[in-house]
Amino acid sequence: MFNQRPDNLLHNMTEKNKDHHEELLDHEWEKSERNTIIEALKSGKKIAEIIKDVPGFQKAFDHRLTCLECSDGRVCSGAKLGLPGASGILLSEEGKKILAEVLRDKGLLLTGHESCGAAALAHPGDDSDKYGYENVRALATVTGNSYGEVYKDQFVCSVHNERSLVLEGTGRFDCANWKEFPAQFINSAPFLGLPDGDIKNTVTALSQIAFSDHGYGQRFNAQNPFYVIVSADSQEKLDHLLTLAHEAVKDFGDKVKVDGFIAPDKK
Repeated sequence: MFNQRPDNLLHNMTEKNKDHHEELLDHEWEKSERNTIIEALKSGKKIAEIIKDVPGFQKAFDHRLTCLECSDGRVCSGAKLGLPGASGILLSEEGKKILAEVLRDKGLLLTGHESCGAAALAHPGDDSDKYGYENVRALATVTGNSYGEVYKDQFVCSVHNERSLVLEGTGRFDCANWKEFPAQFINSAPFLGLPDGDIKNTVTALSQIAFSDHGYGQRFNAQNPFYVIVSADSQEKLDHLLTLAHEAVKDFGDKVKVDGFIAPDKK
């Protein structure tokens, strides 16, 4: 489906910049190792056992999500829904049609961002960011939502420091602004009603970015896996999304762990 290898996304960096990039990644990795949830997951506990006792859990589900942004964990303009590229840039034609209908007149802010890995996957070349911006702007226009752009100096982190991918089925989980939660990609494809094939493809693409030199790459292994964490409103939905997630990351073997939990009831 994708026409550029994620491990080539940084191919134009100079050696000096690459060294600095690796230093920043090492620093962020060391910080993430001290995250309460990461420590508990690595000890063998299940996310459902861990998460309800972490401060801020209920509050993370109490806010209306107000923006649709790239799944990229560096980008956060508010309480966030996420998709790779924000515009559905990696979706099937069916998925793009569904997304446009779901977003119509929802009063959301839709943003494109600088240095977008999803845009580079969909449209390799020096103008990939321009392509990403144009797609988000077009989606915002056709659906009656607002449009904005996010640049590197506005990123919450200068490097891809995601230790997890949240496959979000509730439309209520503001994990991007929950400081106790590990840095994450957010994939709201299930909540947005997108087809199973698109859910799996986007989970795979985001995992590829995490494992590339754009992210933590070879730091992930069986002892230090990348986590796909599913949030759902019911056991039936959770079971279905867990199955899709397992299928999406099967090629990564034991370097990826999939787990999930049922969200607290709406207030």
